[in-house]
Amino acid sequence: MSLVVVTGASGFLGSVIIDQLLEAGYKVRGTARSSRASRVQAAYASFGSQFEVTVVEDLATSDLTDAFRNADALIHVGSPLSSGGEAAFILKTAISGTERVLEHAAAAGVKKIVVTASIVSLIHPKLVFTNVTVDANDWNTQTYEDALKPDATPFEVYSVAKKTAEEAVWKFAKSHPEIDVATVHPPYLYGIPGRGQAIDAPASGTNHHIYKLISGPKGRPLPPPLNPSFANVADAARAHVTALKVPPSDKLKRIVPVGGRFTWKQAAEYLAKARPELRERLPIFDGPEQVTAAASFDSSSAARLVGLDEYIGWQETLETTIDHLLKREKDLGIAV
Repeated sequence: MSLVVVTGASGFLGSVIIDQLLEAGYKVRGTARSSRASRVQAAYASFGSQFEVTVVEDLATSDLTDAFRNADALIHVGSPLSSGGEAAFILKTAISGTERVLEHAAAAGVKKIVVTASIVSLIHPKLVFTNVTVDANDWNTQTYEDALKPDATPFEVYSVAKKTAEEAVWKFAKSHPEIDVATVHPPYLYGIPGRGQAIDAPASGTNHHIYKLISGPKGRPLPPPLNPSFANVADAARAHVTALKVPPSDKLKRIVPVGGRFTWKQAAEYLAKARPELRERLPIFDGPEQVTAAASFDSSSAARLVGLDEYIGWQETLETTIDHLLKREKDLGIAV
């Protein structure tokens, strides 16, 4: 039974990946901060010795020796990205943190690595709301220097950080030909988190965008527009898990799992009909469509590399996410 290390075990995507790995028969070691580790371990108690958690406070600075001991594979989900601070620090953390995790894995003898990247590595932020089509061969043309400019937005800095972190992955892969590497580039993810997600709020990660549809003052406008491309978190997790079985190749394995597109106006209109009991919680949606142009992402790489050619649709994703959020409200005693 192979031992797979999963960083970011308490997170949205990481927890779903761990669920799928355990259900597929893998042994799993998840990394989590000390404040969350006991909750993560308890969530998988029924799996016994098949799952263990290792405390890692900071992927960029903590000792990772125990995390990778006797490991066969790594799925690197946990991001070393800083959520604030100067652009130079954010970029440095993204690159050095990624390099550090990969080098520890290599030193431990890991032979298979799957890294969670992002669609922002594929496209310049200024093209997000244009009718361009992007695929796994494309790269964000922003540079490190662009992110250091005084007028660079936080999203532009984030995009460059993800791109440069991915560049560090492929530089590592080139210098370690004995290790097979793949990157997975999901869009916005929605859906039901895994057993081990450790949060004390109804929503975390990108699910908070969906939560905005049913939370907030009455008469509010729709949430700010995002690129409408999405994937159900279960499909994105499946891309990671299946990538472990993809035969080694000297070509870049960049997997882009995209399940479809929907806008907030479409989502609100759908919920008003499908869930009339939520009508009073929805924002005002009878105005014009917010998104008139948006980039599309070609997911043929996911079909070709990991056989992912059928996705959970946006209506099902929306409804199951809403159901999960409503249950979380009830569990947390949140009155609405």
